[in-house]
Amino acid sequence: MYREDLRRVVREGLEYSIRKKDPSMIYHFLSMISEETSIDLPYEFDHYYKIYRDKEKISLPEPAKSLGRDILEIIRSRRSRRRYSSKPVSLEKISTLLYYTVGVTGRAWWGGPKRVYPSAGALQPVEAYLVSSRIQGLEKGLYHYNPAEHSLELLKRGDFSSLLREISLDQEHVERASANIILTVVYRRTASKYGLRSYRYVHLDAGFAGQNIYLVAEALDLATVAVGAFRDEELCKLLEIDCIEEFPVLIFPVGERI
Repeated sequence: MYREDLRRVVREGLEYSIRKKDPSMIYHFLSMISEETSIDLPYEFDHYYKIYRDKEKISLPEPAKSLGRDILEIIRSRRSRRRYSSKPVSLEKISTLLYYTVGVTGRAWWGGPKRVYPSAGALQPVEAYLVSSRIQGLEKGLYHYNPAEHSLELLKRGDFSSLLREISLDQEHVERASANIILTVVYRRTASKYGLRSYRYVHLDAGFAGQNIYLVAEALDLATVAVGAFRDEELCKLLEIDCIEEFPVLIFPVGERI
């Protein structure tokens, strides 16, 4: 009976989606779990995180162990904040923010890393990049966060704040921020296990990591906001990723509060 009901829901949903000309809803119904739709995809799992071995590495300070604030207080006070001080952010705060966004906290029994964000199947598709504009002790540039070593890998030197604002549909707070954290997902990691369901899961994983940014920023008295509107192809070009197997999902401008 369940299978017949699911087929009816999928059929009616597809008909509705086609009438509305909404491809995203077509995917939603096709990815409903059933024997017919949860098929394997031709992806192989290769690694839990990227490492740029040929890039200059910058060691980060130890992340804070405690900030002395109650988690319930932090959740209550969390807000999306688009106004930032011109004061530089300390590298210590950036270190803490990156670590508690996607950092490694230990090793699981099978040898894989434990992370600070929950992930479907512990496959951990989220990568974090940092655009530095005003960070004490760190030159302006584009960096990749290496969670295994808790370090930054320098990808490009330069001031990319104006370009990132243009890519983000001219949202001025992106340029005004002292730093921007860009979250991407490596789709193959999740797709190696979860078939057609994977596109749902990678966005959930990115959302969990994004909430970490919000809460840790709040605890550090920093301001941030989730930005989901950007020109995908141009952002992929900046990050030098293919926009197919790895693609961006969120930008978080970060700065000291006014």
